[in-house]
Amino acid sequence: MVKIIGNPIVNGVVRDDAIVEIPVPKSLVELAVSKDGDDWDSMCNQLPKFGFMNPIGKIHISHLEIDGKRRIFHWKDT
Repeated sequence: MVKIIGNPIVNGVVRDDAIVEIPVPKSLVELAVSKDGDDWDSMCNQLPKFGFMNPIGKIHISHLEIDGKRRIFHWKDT
């Protein structure tokens, strides 16, 4: 199981007093754990089809939880 974990962004401000968790549907897990930014964007864009929000611009993502283990989420610019 994979979850996206972070803080909501409200009016351009990250709210540290709230935590959002979005479970990633099994069919999108491969995209979620890929190192390819296009795969990540594709996964995020498909989340609403499963009833979840697209986190892009709405959540400051701090972690991905993969099989119960939290990993710090960050992108390296290359």
